[in-house]
Amino acid sequence: MTDRYVLVDTDTGVDDALAMLTIAQHSGTEIIGVGAVFGNCTEQQAARNALTVLSVAGLRDVPVCIGQPRPGPPPATSSPHGLDGLGDRGYRPRPGVGPAPESAVDQLLRVAADRPGAVDLLCLGPLANIAAAVTREPRVLTRYRSVTIMGGMGPASRRDVEAAVQPQFLEKGDTNTNHDPVAATVVSAAPGKITWVGMNVTGRLRLAWADLVARSEVGKTATFVRDITEDYHRYCTSTYRAEDPIYTAHDSVAAAVMLDPPVVLSATDARPRVIHEDGRAAVWGVTPVRGPAHRFVTDLDYRSIRTRIAATLEADIPRPGTV
Repeated sequence: MTDRYVLVDTDTGVDDALAMLTIAQHSGTEIIGVGAVFGNCTEQQAARNALTVLSVAGLRDVPVCIGQPRPGPPPATSSPHGLDGLGDRGYRPRPGVGPAPESAVDQLLRVAADRPGAVDLLCLGPLANIAAAVTREPRVLTRYRSVTIMGGMGPASRRDVEAAVQPQFLEKGDTNTNHDPVAATVVSAAPGKITWVGMNVTGRLRLAWADLVARSEVGKTATFVRDITEDYHRYCTSTYRAEDPIYTAHDSVAAAVMLDPPVVLSATDARPRVIHEDGRAAVWGVTPVRGPAHRFVTDLDYRSIRTRIAATLEADIPRPGTV
């Protein structure tokens, strides 16, 4: 029985892929569509990657729509997700499978109009598609059952606390916002049941590379995830200065918050504000609140999230014809 319908907006990189697989493995949940956005790669490549990941999950009929182009030049530095966003391992969608003709923005607006209050929106990349939909229909996000954004840095009042707990917190930054701060500004002013799952909480979850290797075997989801994460895990280990090899799963943390709201142990209402500092942009939650209040997560049940990710990795990859 399906009791949760999800629309995913993603720049389909390595951690986005794990998040989508995590949603696909969640009982009673159906991904009804995917919107592709630039970020870890181009929006066209993100769409191809989404089709690949859906195929790995055994999902053949989910429409994947291409979204907004990057508003400026591409980043000067290469992506840790590889040139193709999935670790440059040569993965491609199944022959004859391509994006849907509808745009990602039109898909966002159509789903909100056709199924008001029935669909959860999960935003895993820069917010260009979401902002374009809000610009055309300012209250569109109020028509989703929930909106969960992997982005932001958490409440501004906790900045020093988080920086002390996570030495790389400020240095790593709010990548999705920095890709398109104008879009983040538009979404920050939008009304709706909106939750920001920021780097303050996603950065705390660091997964052991050795565990992923140990779970890898033919026919298991872990094998695909290990393959695309091979180079990304080296970047994570270096960035977080970990003693042992790790990889991060920022988008899977946001997916877990959407799928299982009780994993949120604490959160605070605040006004999202895009702040430019040291040449980068980030969303911080500020108080007092003037205008629409959004929710910023401040602590999570990481044991439950680890268990959910482990179950995803242990899942069998469906054989053709079995789904």
